[in-house]
Amino acid sequence: MLLIAYVAVDKIWLSTSPATAKPASVSSAAENQSELANENEPAASSELLAQNVEADSQAEEVKVLAVLPFLNLSTEDDQEIFVDGLTEELLNTLVRIRELKVLGRTSSFAYKGVNKDLKIIASELDADYLIEGSVRKSGNNLRITVQLIEAETGSHLFSDNFDRTLKDIFTLQEEVSDQVAAALKLNLIHKDDRYSAALDKLSYIEVEQLVKARALANRETSEGIKQAINILEELLQKYPDAPAILGLGAYVAAMEVSFTENASMSEKDRTAMAERALAIDPLNKDALITLAGTYDDFGYSVTKAQQLYRKAIRAYPYDSYFLGGYVYTMVLSFTPCGQINENISNLDISGAEKTLQNQIRYLILKCLEPDKAKKLITTATTEGVDFYTILMDFEAGFKEYKLLYEQNPNQRFTSAYIYHLSLLEDHSTVQTLISSIDLNSKSFWSTYVYFDTYFTPNQLPAINVEELWERMLIKDHFELPSKYALIFFDRAQKEEQLSELRKRFYKLIPPENTLSQIHSIAGYAFILKKLGENQKATEIVQNALNVLRKYKKQYPESYQFYHLEWWELELLIIAKEYEQASALLESYSYRPMLVWFDIPALRYAYKDELGHPFFKEFFSQVELEKQKMREKLGVKL
Repeated sequence: MLLIAYVAVDKIWLSTSPATAKPASVSSAAENQSELANENEPAASSELLAQNVEADSQAEEVKVLAVLPFLNLSTEDDQEIFVDGLTEELLNTLVRIRELKVLGRTSSFAYKGVNKDLKIIASELDADYLIEGSVRKSGNNLRITVQLIEAETGSHLFSDNFDRTLKDIFTLQEEVSDQVAAALKLNLIHKDDRYSAALDKLSYIEVEQLVKARALANRETSEGIKQAINILEELLQKYPDAPAILGLGAYVAAMEVSFTENASMSEKDRTAMAERALAIDPLNKDALITLAGTYDDFGYSVTKAQQLYRKAIRAYPYDSYFLGGYVYTMVLSFTPCGQINENISNLDISGAEKTLQNQIRYLILKCLEPDKAKKLITTATTEGVDFYTILMDFEAGFKEYKLLYEQNPNQRFTSAYIYHLSLLEDHSTVQTLISSIDLNSKSFWSTYVYFDTYFTPNQLPAINVEELWERMLIKDHFELPSKYALIFFDRAQKEEQLSELRKRFYKLIPPENTLSQIHSIAGYAFILKKLGENQKATEIVQNALNVLRKYKKQYPESYQFYHLEWWELELLIIAKEYEQASALLESYSYRPMLVWFDIPALRYAYKDELGHPFFKEFFSQVELEKQKMREKLGVKL
């Protein structure tokens, strides 16, 4: 139930769309999570945050630059994509200037085709400087006009024409970056960059194709990503050791999984490609994004992800993706709020986009000082202030994915919407939505639709255990939440494959007794119970409960903020501690969280114990909350 399938990829493109999640896996952001419970939460942590908030107005602000999409003045019809790609490549070069905050692609491209006064655009973006320009291309020849404008005065700090060939594109980007830095009296870090040198051998047509590939992928459509992959595959065949091509290839392959129903490259190959790019160029941004986004999908590798995020933040201190991704992993791992505050306080977030700054501030205040959080959400001038806290809010998640589905009914948003509707038991609407997805396609999203609707009355194909194992990318570690573990057991039992499941199960590395893997602990215990090893299952669950209770004692605000009662209740039920579970259910502090429990799956899991008085009361309470939520959201069965 709790595999974070939908947000695990949203975080890769954090600035493009707010995301919600199933209840997140519990973990710590500390380097060694098993030691987190022994650390003391920083004293007056909210005061530390308040000092950071005030610091913005007192300290010298980082210069903020927005690169507006360049105008396409070419006579050739197909050059729009190339010009967009050129703008994005320039963004990637400028972001390497440490003293300069360069607004991301999402902010910049919101003004593509917009006819507005530059001062108004600068004000809306809270930018100190703007770069605008145009591209006129004819064959191999380019004329690029670039202007750096001071927003406050409207004066041009420099304006220049560059007549180049396509062969010189990446050198040109560094020339422009040099001029920006000189005009703003900044220092550069790209002097040691090997990006241009690595591409010296490319022909002008190949350079153009590389620029197009990024622009095509960032359209986030199946066709655009497919075209980008085709371009990059051809380039890699000819230049297998070019880190810029390797990194972008890995990044686009990850986008394919996130935005389409296809997966032309396995996770293993995608990771290997990104690692290869980093071996040649340790600061390759595309490779860092790809690897960090892959590692933080799993509880057992979240520490590796955070190490990459910190490395990337040091190299790109004002890049919102890396800072946002780092915060995201801390939230998904239930890092104590005071620890998040301390980690963020050790970074300079003054150069981050205002939207992200407010999201981080609201996150910490919501946990440590709720009254100040209420004030911030009413006074903030940016949208999506509750971006991180929406992860623990079923109602907000339902509304978000319903809207995203209505705007763009691709498999990604359809599957997330199906998940929320399925928990509310609107099986009729779910069946209608399922008809638009080929559940036999082996895609990322069709697989999760299958798992999320397995114990419902909906009509589903009978996918065998072997295929499910492959589709869930199960490798060395056990990484399944309880519901998905039960599905594997049920399929194996129906196919008379329990002995084979047992063999595979015991070959996997079991989850560690840490909060980061608590969802896997629950799933592992369920499999043990179903295989008849009740004593071992109970021991594992009791150890996990001890870790959770230690966290509760040491970090009461964080425990309540993350609604960790949900996990405590599930573990108590698995351990058959029904008296304690009844007491917790009676005192449950935030009852809408009960909506996250999947009644059909629970009935399957405890079919031999449903006569126990606890289950009668438990199911009654869960159904009551589901009915309240259906009425609130206008869902009719």
